Amino acid sequence: MTLPLRAIFFDAGNTLLFPQLERLAQDLEAAGFPVCVEQFHKAERAGKKQLDEVLWPQIREGRVPRATDHLYWKTYLDALMEQMEAPAEARERAIERVIARFRDIRTWSKVLPETVPVLKSLKSAGYFLAVISNSDGTVEGGLRRAGLCEYLEFVIDSSIVGVEKPHPEIFEIALERAGIGPHEALYIGDTYATDIGGAQLAGLRGILMDCVGAYPDAACPRITSLSELITLVEQSRV
Repeated sequence: MTLPLRAIFFDAGNTLLFPQLERLAQDLEAAGFPVCVEQFHKAERAGKKQLDEVLWPQIREGRVPRATDHLYWKTYLDALMEQMEAPAEARERAIERVIARFRDIRTWSKVLPETVPVLKSLKSAGYFLAVISNSDGTVEGGLRRAGLCEYLEFVIDSSIVGVEKPHPEIFEIALERAGIGPHEALYIGDTYATDIGGAQLAGLRGILMDCVGAYPDAACPRITSLSELITLVEQSRV
């Protein structure tokens, strides 16, 4: 018998908070590196594909490293440089600029219009809401500045707890804090191997947030907007 759904855990980046890519593109263009938003999305799709190829075999075997984000970012940055056609002699400077902007939590400050109404609706319905994020210690501050912490019970930041998704331990920390079992929780995130694979390892049900079309054939529930989440949550109420 499936236990009733009690908690909904979210990833932060590209799920609740999005990067200000338009501003980042303007910044890079001013520095002599023309780029458009779609090129960022293409790099994101490439990074996620590579991450899947590396992590899924490990996930299936139940052996997952405690730190994985570097695998994504190397492929992402290489792909972005290709998209930008950055000259070889200027790539290091361009990469440093991109890294600096992505490490700045102010870059991760875009909240899509449907986000607050969805969080309000779920909280009003009595669900326990929280965040589990691979981050650098700044994600809770970013969520607070965006006005989202009032809907959340807590924020788990990988750099604070010492383990990254998809390792099941970070999900288990959240379950313990919430005082629930894994089958009473959903996890929503944007990276198939890291978020869905990690959630499955820990026994949670996973929903993939795929705004950039990286996973058209994902073998799990998939949404392209948080506005679609309410229906899936209702279907999970058993």
